[in-house]
This record gives sequence, structure tokens and C-alpha cells, in this order.
Amino acid sequence: MHIYNSNHYSSTMKQIINDCLHSAKENPFAIHYVIVDDPKYYEEIFLKHTDTIFNIELMTLSSFYQKLLQIYHQDFRKKTDIQNLLEIIKMNKEDTSSLFHLSANHVLTAKQILDIFKNFYLYNIQKTTKELPDLSKEKIKTLFNLYHQFDQTHFLEHDLIYSLIDEKCHNYYYFLTNQITIPKNQALIQKLDQYGHVFIYQDTKENEILDYTGYVTNHLFDSSHTKSDFEHPYQILKASTIQEEVKQVIFDINTLLKENTLRDFVIYYPNDDDYYRHLCRILDQFNLAYNRKETITNQAFQVVNMLLQYCLSKDETYLLDAISSLYLLNFQDHQYVSYLKNLYTLQGFIDDENYLALKKAVLNIQGHDLSSYSLSLIDFIEHSFCKNELVYALLSSLKLEGTEPLSLKEYLSLLQEMFSKKTHSLKESYDSLYLLNYNQPYSELLQAKYVYCLGLNETIIPQEFKNTNLLLNQEALALKYPTTYDALNKHQNTLRHLFSCHHQKIILSYALRDLNGGDLVVSSIIQKLTKLFTIPTFKKHILIHPSLKEDYYLKGHQDDSLSVLNHHLLVYKQSHHQVLPMHINHQHNPLSASKLEVYNQCPYKYYLQYILKVDSINNSLIQSNEIGTLVHYVLEKNHHYFNNYQAKNFDSLKEDIHLSIQNYLKTHMLKKYALKKNQFFLKLIEDDLYNTIIVLAKQMQHGLFELSACEERVYDKIQDIELKGFIDRVDLYQNYLKVIDYKSSNKELNLELARLGFNMQMLIYLEMLSKNKNYDKGAVLYFNTKKRILKSEISILEKQDPENFFKLYKMDGYSVDDTYLEIDHEIEQESDIIKIKLKKDGSPYSNAKIISHDELDTLLQEITLHIQSLYQQMITGDIRIYPTRSDNPNIDMHINPCRFCHYKAICNYDIFYNEDHQIELGGQNEER
Repeated sequence: MHIYNSNHYSSTMKQIINDCLHSAKENPFAIHYVIVDDPKYYEEIFLKHTDTIFNIELMTLSSFYQKLLQIYHQDFRKKTDIQNLLEIIKMNKEDTSSLFHLSANHVLTAKQILDIFKNFYLYNIQKTTKELPDLSKEKIKTLFNLYHQFDQTHFLEHDLIYSLIDEKCHNYYYFLTNQITIPKNQALIQKLDQYGHVFIYQDTKENEILDYTGYVTNHLFDSSHTKSDFEHPYQILKASTIQEEVKQVIFDINTLLKENTLRDFVIYYPNDDDYYRHLCRILDQFNLAYNRKETITNQAFQVVNMLLQYCLSKDETYLLDAISSLYLLNFQDHQYVSYLKNLYTLQGFIDDENYLALKKAVLNIQGHDLSSYSLSLIDFIEHSFCKNELVYALLSSLKLEGTEPLSLKEYLSLLQEMFSKKTHSLKESYDSLYLLNYNQPYSELLQAKYVYCLGLNETIIPQEFKNTNLLLNQEALALKYPTTYDALNKHQNTLRHLFSCHHQKIILSYALRDLNGGDLVVSSIIQKLTKLFTIPTFKKHILIHPSLKEDYYLKGHQDDSLSVLNHHLLVYKQSHHQVLPMHINHQHNPLSASKLEVYNQCPYKYYLQYILKVDSINNSLIQSNEIGTLVHYVLEKNHHYFNNYQAKNFDSLKEDIHLSIQNYLKTHMLKKYALKKNQFFLKLIEDDLYNTIIVLAKQMQHGLFELSACEERVYDKIQDIELKGFIDRVDLYQNYLKVIDYKSSNKELNLELARLGFNMQMLIYLEMLSKNKNYDKGAVLYFNTKKRILKSEISILEKQDPENFFKLYKMDGYSVDDTYLEIDHEIEQESDIIKIKLKKDGSPYSNAKIISHDELDTLLQEITLHIQSLYQQMITGDIRIYPTRSDNPNIDMHINPCRFCHYKAICNYDIFYNEDHQIELGGQNEER
């Protein structure tokens, strides 16, 4: 056996290739088997050194083993992985002493155990006598018990091949694969060497090459920091994002193509699908040919996967995705499918006949073992799928047999294992650049001039290996089983192989942000190389190119051929993304206070909401405004429970609330109210209203006011402005009015904001009602109907004072002068109904929410002037995108219209063009 041993991969491989070609020429009738991991690339590499390779066969190790079996006319009927998994599942379920008997997912556990069995076989693993924790001992004991029960007759073919090797194997064998370190493979190679000529490659010995490649491969992962004076082609590219990193590399290649061919370039990329897809997208934009990866998947099975996921989770989004595939009968019309999906978005369910029939058929996919599940699924596919080649292939693959009991979840996991995606590279026959991952260090062998190493970020390259296998490192070391340390060592050797390559230019590239904007750290490889060499920085390109139109426009350039886009951009710039005034004379009257507040927040929002009447997309869940309407309705229908200060009987309250809600639902016939999720919310609302009405009754008992009206309509005119509205509740004591607004969340009456046109609704309505009915203004209050949660430090065994819960429902707002005494006639030091505290002498504290009659009149005059100003702005047709904001976050959170605006997608507020209407409390604020 001849061993080529050097960590300098590229030069050693060149020597092996030359020796192989020389031997093939000297021995034309002897077959030279070259066993490699990537036969397609090695075929191209060999053809760069010779015109013909007629007596040289390039193949993978598994193909070589099949070749040996063919030579001896043997057919090893290896069990499929599905058969092996089913056998392991059966053993685990039947053996109650097995550590894996109660596994949450028997298929996933069986998959991990199968991998362990393969390594037990390949590495000749035996039981250990080393001291380990009890759980580790039990785990290892269970694994060996299962392994000895496991049928190994048709498991792996190595033993059979070993017994066959004899004088027929007199050829030449070159083992250039990294799998030769596995003991079973080593035994086969050694026996082949008894009859033939064996050559193997090892990378355990340091090289003696005196250039930058030799220096790097010897010191890349050691502790040496000695700087070398060898000339080298390295440059470091530091990009802000992965997107920029890829664009810089492709742009550089595009620039160098004037004097080179695509075959002169190699891009190494991390083994990451997102990275690869982004790289391919930019290459396609530049129309550059490259070796593509083809992912083989059965699309019909993807539909089956969605349907079975629906059976397991009852999540209808899986079913909607399935009908979107157009594989299912009755669902081949794009518009029809789109209609059904929109219907589900709007009302939360679909009552379409075809859809309901499909749902019923899917839920009828049932079974108890592999055979029965497969028969049921095949029957469904034959009756519900449109037939094509993929469907027929799927039907053929699903003819599975097995009597071991399975759950639907386990059956789906088996199918996912069967139909897992398989990927292989497709090399273009014409001139194309090479996309290689870091396990394919062939750039010098392919005679490339320029190499770009992407993704040199820590945990990406080098990779991160986690100790999370079923056999942990401590247990694996005791068994002499492969560990994550072995995987890391193998990965480091592969990286050494890559850095043994000679090229004109090698770009070492990393990014500071990933594709999702997360932080990235520069790789330890770059850090080490900067200690070994002085490495210049890559000179970045200005990314202006027609292939990168999004960047092209961002940098102030434009493509003259895109005339429509350029025209829209010109209009956008000239108008500063602003809306022109309305030229029609819109009738704004009558106005409500809420309309005025919306206009004060943003004229464009008012235009969309009240003039164009643009509604937001309906949602199948009950919305907050719908909850508010329902609560108002129930409180109005049951106001007799809290209409005065007399005590009430609440024995029939729950029934009355329930009947009120049912009557409301009958009146407002919305199908979404029947959804289980909405029924759940309605039950919560019903319980909350029970507490709310009892609290309202108790508050009335504390005072002297009596309920006068619910949903009171008010109307008034201020010059040409007509104002109208509704007051949720009006209470009356002698000649004093108390108006109350029910809210489903916490609401604070801020008088300073009212002066600026916010929080003015209830103040205006109090003034209008007082004026219309000739009553005195007594109080304006907000009652929050939302359920309260009592926080307490007392023991759970101690009884809680109900008064503590009652206090949580204090109303916010202002009392006029001494009216608070009639609102809470039982007040001593602190009111349980409104936010007022009294001093020892009985007078209120300065922060009590009390306003004098004169102060209220002055405030209402200021509000009136503000309303007149807003109205004058309205009638000019001003509908600008002009939201009211404040630099003070405590103010901004109350007035900012953009936070929860439904119209963001229409307005597209642009921070570079649109301005804000800035206000401050108590300051000089600009007029709109």
C-alpha cells in the first residue's frame, strides 16, 4: 500500500493524479479505480491533464462497493431505511424496559438510533467498562440491547464484500475519500492491497512547501503568531451585510471578466440554503452561468404533507396552502382558490361545498398501522388528486406494508423521511463559474485564478459543532465512538485543504449582519491569517450597474428605458409625496367630536376614513370596536340595575346579561360570532359585564345622582359648524349633569391635550347637553369596563376585602366645583369612585381632579376656537399627510395617529419627504 501523506492537499492531489495517469498509460489493460467524494468534479480535473481516461473509473465509495458486488455476481438486498426504522420502533414499543419506550416521537428517536447502529457496525464498537454516570450507563445498555436484537442480515454490505475479495481484485485502487479512516473501510482496503495496488491519501503530516500555502496549512489551527514575509494573494472584504458581501464579489467577477473566462472563478460559500439562494439570485441578475444545485422533491407529496399536518393540528392554513397547489380536484382555478382564501381571512371559516367535502375527506384519512394508513391515503389521493407523473410516482411509493401500530404523527414522520429533499450539483457543459462549498477544496485542481471565500464569520466558517447527539461526547469517548471533536477535526482538515490552493487573488470575505439583520462576528480564520500575514483590504466597488437596479436607483441614477417608473419618481419628488387639496366642495356637516379629533390627528386619515370611507380588511376575530358596541348595548338594556342609589337584587343578572348578548347576536347576524374562538371571547365578555354592572350599581349607591338617559343624542351649532353625537350615559342630581363615557381600555382626560383639540369629545358633549336642557355642568367621567386583576400581598388562604377590588374601578375625569360630594356621598379621606383625596380639614388636595366652573368655561372657549380653526382648514380641502406628533414621548403616545393606523399601506409616510405637525403642551404651537 502506498500512502501519500501531507496536509498540503492541492499539491499532493496533483501528484496522485499525475501518478495515476502515468500508471494508466503504462498499464492500459488494468482498470484504475479512483474513489472520491465528487466524481463529476474529479472527472473534469483529470480531463485538464489528459484527453482520455478510458481505463480510469471515477466513483464514490458506495458505487465502488456496488461495483465489487457486480464483479462477483452478488446481489446484496440491503434493507431500506424505512424498514430499519420500523424495526427499531417496534423494538422500542414492545420493550417496556427500554429507555426510549415512552419517546415523544418514536420515528425521530428511531432515526437517531439507526445512525448509532450504523456507526456501531462501521467502527466495530464494543461495550465499555469505563466509569460513567448511571443515566449514561442505562442509555448505552439500552442501545446495545436493541443493537443485538436488530436484524443485521441485510443491514450493511461490508462483511460480504470482505469475504469476496480475492485474486480478481488485481487492479489499481486510489482512495482519495475522507471515509478511509472508518475501520470497516480500512479492513476492506487492506484486503484489497493483498491482491491489487492500493494508493491512499492521508493528511496527518505537515508539509515542507516554502510559500504562503505551505505556511498557512501548517499553522492555520495552531498557536503560532509568527508573521511571515511570504508573498500572498489574500485580500479582506468587510461588508455591512451579506447582501452587500455577495454583490461586491459578483461585481468584482463581472469587472474581471473582460480578460478572463467564467471558469477562472471559484466562489466558496457556506453550506446554508439562504446564502446559496441569495448568491444565485445576484448571479442570475448579472446573467452569469454557474453550476446549480438541483433539489429533487415530489411536489405531490408536499401537498400530502400539508393535508396530514391539517389532520394533526386542525390548522386550516395547511388546508388553504394545499388547495393553492392546484393539485386537488375542484381547486384548479386560481381565482376560485383566491376567493376561498379571502373568505377565510374575512370570516374565519369557509362554508363552500367543495371545500367542506375536501375537509371531510381529509379527516377520513385514518389507520392504525403502516398498511392501513397507506391504503387510506392512497384511496384519498386516487379520488381527490389531479393525476400526473408525480402523483403516479407518489402512489407507487406509498404501497407500504407493516403491522406495527403507528400514530398519524409517526406515519407522517416516516413519509417525511421517505420523501426528504435530495440535492445534487449540475455542472454546466459550457463556460461557467464554480460555486463550491467548503467541503469541496478543488479550486486549484480546477485551475481557477480567482477565489472568493464568502461567509467567513464565526459559527458559520468554521462551523459550530454542538454536543447534542443521542450519545454525548463523554459517552462516545468511553465507547471509542465518533464525537463532535472528530467532526471538528475533520472540518478543520477540509479548511486546510482549501488554503493549500495557489491563486492569483483570494478574497476573504465576511459580513457584519446576516440576511435577517442579526449581528455577525468575524471568523477566527481571518483573525489568524492577519496574524500570519499583512493582508490588504479589498477595494470596494461602487455598486452601480443595470443588473442591480434597486441599488442603481438608490444611488441617484436611473435607467432611461424605464420611462413610467422614472415619471412616477419625478412626480414623487416634485410633490414631496404629498396629497393635493380636494377641489370638490365636500359637505362635512354634521360633524362629531371624534371626526374632529381624527382630522386634528391627520387630515389624510380623516379623508380616507370619513370621505372615501375606506374600511380596513375584516378579521374573523371579534374586534375591539365590536366588543365596545356589544358592551354599550348590554349596559343600556340592563341599566335598571344601576339607575339610582337604591340597593338592587342581582339574582337574575347573569341570565339577563346572557339574554341581552344573545339578542344582540341575533340582531347582528355575523357568522363569525359562531366560531369557537369568538364564542370563547363572548363568554369572557359576559363574565366581565357581570362584574361591571355590580360595580356600577355600587358606585351609584355611594352617591346622590340618578340615571337620566342612556345613549343620549346631542346636537348644536357653532356658527356654520353642525355638531352631533351620543352620550353613553347621563346622570342627574337636582340641576347638575354628570356625563359618563364607557371605554374598553384605560382613558385619561388630559385638559392640556383638550386645549389642543384632543380628549375634547366629552367636554363638548357636556357643554351641548347643558346648553340644550338648561342644566348646570356637574362632571365629565370615563368608566373603563375592562376586567381588573387584584394584586395582593396577603396569603392566598386569607379572605380578600371586596372593597379592594371595587377601588380598581375608579372613574377618571373631572368634577365641577363641589359636585364630587354628590358623586361620592360617603367620601372620607379618599373616594372609591373618582380620583379625589381629601385633607384632614376636608378640603381636596391640589392634584384632585376638580375644575371650577369658570376654568371649565374658559377651556370650552379655547376648544371652540380650535374647532373653528379645524373647520376652516377642512373646507379649504386640505387633506395632507400631516400627522400630529410630539417630541415628548408621554404626549406622543396619546396623539400619534400612525401607531395603530389602518391606512399605513395607502399613505406610505416617507420620513425624507413628509413632515409632522409638532405640538407641545403649554407651548406656542403652529396652526395647521
